[in-house]
Amino acid sequence: MENIKALVYVLCLDMPKSVIVIDDDEDTVRLFSEFLEENDIKVIGNGFDGITAVKLFKETKPDVVLIDLNMPNGSGFYAIKKIHEMNPKARIIAVTADGSFSTEEKIEKLDIPLIQKPFKMDQVISMIQN
Repeated sequence: MENIKALVYVLCLDMPKSVIVIDDDEDTVRLFSEFLEENDIKVIGNGFDGITAVKLFKETKPDVVLIDLNMPNGSGFYAIKKIHEMNPKARIIAVTADGSFSTEEKIEKLDIPLIQKPFKMDQVISMIQN
């Protein structure tokens, strides 16, 4: 039985991660998506606001949600709250240019990783893969 568990674990490590990319800037979404796909991370959905993020999460059940925090029509904080209500173990990575103490404090309370813009794509890849 242990051998089967180990095999499943190894197979899961080799499988491409599935991600949805949410940001109100269309260029950011496009660039993120292209870069992730080039690095064998499967982008299964894109959106431009928090409401779409929640809908996409429900429909696609991705391994990781990559989400901007400051967006119209449902902020990233709104989406994170709703996604955690659906699945408290959902893997979410927040992305923002907002370096304010209050934003960092909110993210810490949510216990999710934060990537500050501008960012290095290898940092994003590493966070998604781990």
